[in-house]
Amino acid sequence: MSAAANIIAAEKLPDEVPLEISIPFMLGSINVAASYGASFFLVDALRSAPQSASIAGTVISTGTVATILCSLVAGRIADLFGVMRTITLAAAVMAIAMICFAAAPAFMFLAYLGGLSLGIGWSIFYMLAPLQILERVRPAARVKYLTLLSGSQMLGIGLAVPLARTVVEIFGSYIAAYSLFAAACLVGAMLLELAGRALAQAPQIKMAAVRLTFEGVREAFKSNTRYPIVMIGIGACVFSGLSTFQTLYASSRGQSADTFFLVFTLTAVFLRFAVAPVIGKVRLEWVAAFLVVCTMAGLFLLLMNARSVEIYILGTAIFALGYGLSYSTLNGMVVLIAGMDGTSLAVASQVFTLSYFVGLFGFPYIGGQIVSAHSIDDLLTSMMMLVGSNGIVLAIQVLSTRRER
Repeated sequence: MSAAANIIAAEKLPDEVPLEISIPFMLGSINVAASYGASFFLVDALRSAPQSASIAGTVISTGTVATILCSLVAGRIADLFGVMRTITLAAAVMAIAMICFAAAPAFMFLAYLGGLSLGIGWSIFYMLAPLQILERVRPAARVKYLTLLSGSQMLGIGLAVPLARTVVEIFGSYIAAYSLFAAACLVGAMLLELAGRALAQAPQIKMAAVRLTFEGVREAFKSNTRYPIVMIGIGACVFSGLSTFQTLYASSRGQSADTFFLVFTLTAVFLRFAVAPVIGKVRLEWVAAFLVVCTMAGLFLLLMNARSVEIYILGTAIFALGYGLSYSTLNGMVVLIAGMDGTSLAVASQVFTLSYFVGLFGFPYIGGQIVSAHSIDDLLTSMMMLVGSNGIVLAIQVLSTRRER
């Protein structure tokens, strides 16, 4: 199907995803994301085995490498099995990861298999889940469902640690916690299978091949989709830097890092679900500009804060407003631009996610070098400069779009 024909076909799609599809799809996404969040307490789990923190670091590094590498071939797998079936299989792979982590105290080699499975399962799920939205609703409705999907994933990730702590307190073992998350993944896989069966009967546009190719990536960067793609990579650097070194920052201000993660998660989840019905009705470039300002303001408050818990909470909440809505806003910009200029939706969406992964996993090393050579305040200043560069990229995009018109 030609690009023009695809655009015409997309406009004939419905504005809403039926509840028998959206509810199990979002619930399944919450379950899978919660299992990914279970990796955040893997260090504590292995220490209780007992094992050294270095082993946990190696396991997590294995998962990180698997995430990056598998994200490059997720589309090829989807071309073989179908997008929805591949997503469901990814949830099952996540269940294998949780089972491996539960059995790791008895068989430590399974921890490494768990890290590998976690990276494979999460990268495939995170790369491909948005594609199910892009081919099911009209372009104007896509940003709404992308926001709901990102909200569901954030909710699942945010629930993971407090839920795990509760289970460990009750049963006195991380084995029980990972067993619970393994069951959650299997339930998630069943929910996604239900959604897939309903999706088979729903109207959709037929995408071209989903796989990433060098030519496809080059095409994404030649079009105006390159601007939000670059912006999410920079934004991911800022978020990973602030979250990775949050314990160090909090201790320098006499605060608890738990406060940051709780406030950030609650604010981001609430806002994503709250604005989802209306965000697609506003010009996304202006939304993105507002979010850049909020992200900068949040970082500035954190930098200027001495030892005030109130300013810590306020700065975190404003940062969560700015960054928390940026992902779905920029994702919406990518698919909107791709839909208008004929760039492959599947490729543009995957390149966007890949840029996010590169920033998320790549920046902590650079941030560590800044902190080691200078201070946590210098890291915050560096991240404010990154946010400023995002504002410049956005301004270039707006000017470029005006010239083309």
